Parts: sequence; C-alpha cells; structure tokens
Amino acid sequence: MTIRLMVIDDHDLVRDGLTQYFGMQPGFEVIAEAANCKELLGKLKTTPVDILLLDMVMPGIDGKDMISLVRAFYPDLKILILSAHDDMQLVLSVMKAGASGFISKTCSPQALLKAVKEVVATGKYIPRDMVERLEYAAISIQPDNANVEE
Repeated sequence: MTIRLMVIDDHDLVRDGLTQYFGMQPGFEVIAEAANCKELLGKLKTTPVDILLLDMVMPGIDGKDMISLVRAFYPDLKILILSAHDDMQLVLSVMKAGASGFISKTCSPQALLKAVKEVVATGKYIPRDMVERLEYAAISIQPDNANVEE
C-alpha cells in the first residue's frame, strides 16, 4: 500500500525538503503541497490523500484552526502536526482540535517516517518522550490531598 501524503508548510525550503525526503521513501507518494489553509482546502477537494503533514504556525489561519476546518469537511482524514514548537499546552490544544498526532521538527528523519506510518496504521502518534512530559505535567497539576482533613 502506498501512503498518499500532503505536505503543508509556509516555508518553501521545508516543504521541498519534506517532499523530496518522502519521495525517496518506498511506499510513500507526496500527492500535493500547500503553503496555507486556502491552498490546503482547495487541493483536498480534488486530491484524495491518506494523511496531512501540517505545520502549526502559518500566515492567516494557524494550524489549530486549520485542523478544525479540515475536520469539519474531512472528519476521517489523518493529520500529523509537525511543529517547531512543542510545549505541552500546544500539544494538548492540537490534539483536542482533532490532530491525529504530533511530532517536533527537531526529530530525526527516521522518527518522522515512523510517526507518519504510525498515524496511518493506528490513527494516532505522540513520541514517547512527549507522552512522558504530558504525564508529568498532568501529575504536577493534581491537587495535593495530603492536607485534606477527613
């Protein structure tokens, strides 16, 4: 099975690099590219894809709002966020908006390839180190019950 991918990033260099990288991988085909939300939605109307590789920070409408728009028209489409920002609030907000997964732009090419395959296969992906940071954040905001009187 060939994974049909669309790369959405407002930086030409990043988009071109991702397109070239995935184009060299067996079992992948970059079907389309987009530099903004308008291009993304226009191309989705005529170009069926299996997964979107979506940057978060874009001109006009940001990634979180793009996720919501895509979900409104294509509820089953898989969306992997590829972002230079990986703070836990951002990760949680994009997952709540409907992203299928999240990976940082600081990842290795092999990790990105693994993430795309995982999202296509299971519908979800968050790197283990990010899961641990989310777990730690969840634990650290739990109320301290040690001082509760019975």
